[in-house]
Amino acid sequence: MVCIRPFFLACLAALLIGCGVRTTYNNLDWLAIRWLNDQIDLSDEQERLARSAIEGKLAWHCEHELPDYIALIERIDRDLASDNITVDRLDDYGETISAFGRRLLDRAQPSVMKLLSSLDNSQVDALIADINERNEELGEEFEESTPEERREQRVERMDGFLRRLFGRLNPGQKLRLDQWARDRQPTANFERQRREARDQQFIEALAVREDPAEFERRMNTLFELTQPDSRPESDPAQQAMAHNRSIMLNALVDIFDLADARQIERLRNRLEDLANDFQKVSCAADA
Repeated sequence: MVCIRPFFLACLAALLIGCGVRTTYNNLDWLAIRWLNDQIDLSDEQERLARSAIEGKLAWHCEHELPDYIALIERIDRDLASDNITVDRLDDYGETISAFGRRLLDRAQPSVMKLLSSLDNSQVDALIADINERNEELGEEFEESTPEERREQRVERMDGFLRRLFGRLNPGQKLRLDQWARDRQPTANFERQRREARDQQFIEALAVREDPAEFERRMNTLFELTQPDSRPESDPAQQAMAHNRSIMLNALVDIFDLADARQIERLRNRLEDLANDFQKVSCAADA
C-alpha cells in the first residue's frame, strides 16, 4: 500500500533506536515529503496539502506521543537496572511500540486517503508501475538467493541492530544469534503472497478513488490488513510468524543474559541519551 506502513514504522524504529533523534525528528516533515515524492510525482498543490497535513501530525505526535516514548525508555532502563528482562517484559515492550505505530497510522489515515483520492490517472499509472516493478525485483532477489544466504543476511542484520545497543557481541551471543536464525520457520513466500495480494487490493481501490464511499470502504479494509492480528490463528502464515516471534523473544532474553557489565552499561547509557534527546525536542517549535 505505497509502503505507507513500512515508512511510518521505519521512522518509529529510527527514533526508538536513537539514530540522531533530534536531527531525525526535526527533519521528519522534509523526510516525509521527500519520501512521498519518491513514490508519487506530486503537484505543487498536492505537496502543499501533504506538507500541511504532515506538520499537523508532527505537532500532535510531539505533544501527545513523545511523553509515552520517554516513559517506555525509562521503564526499560528500570528493568535493566533490576536485571528483570524476561520474555513477558520484551513482549510487553513490543506491544507498546506496536501501539505507537497503530496510533500513528490511524492519525495519518485520513490524510493519506485524501492525498490518494486526489491523484490523476498519470500519477496512478506511474504508482502502479512502481509497485509492480518493486514486487518483480523482490521476487527476483528471493529466487536468486539460497535459504542459507537468507539466513546469513538475517543474522547480519540482527547483529548490526544489536551492535547499536550493546556494542560488539561476545562469542556466546553470536552463537545464540546463529541458533535463532536456524530455528526460524521460513515466511518469505507467505509474506510475498500477502504483500502482492495487498498491492492488488490497493490498485483496485485506486480504480474507484472518485467514489468516496467505496474508496473509503476499500482503504479501511486495507488499513485493517496492516494490523499484525488481522489473520486467524489457524492461518499457516500467522502460525509461522507467531513461532518466529516467540523464538526471537527467547533469543533476545538469552542475549541479555549473556551480556557483560560493559554491554549493559553501554545500553543504559544509550537509553539515557535517547530519553534526554526526546525531552529536548521542542514541540512549540514544531507546532
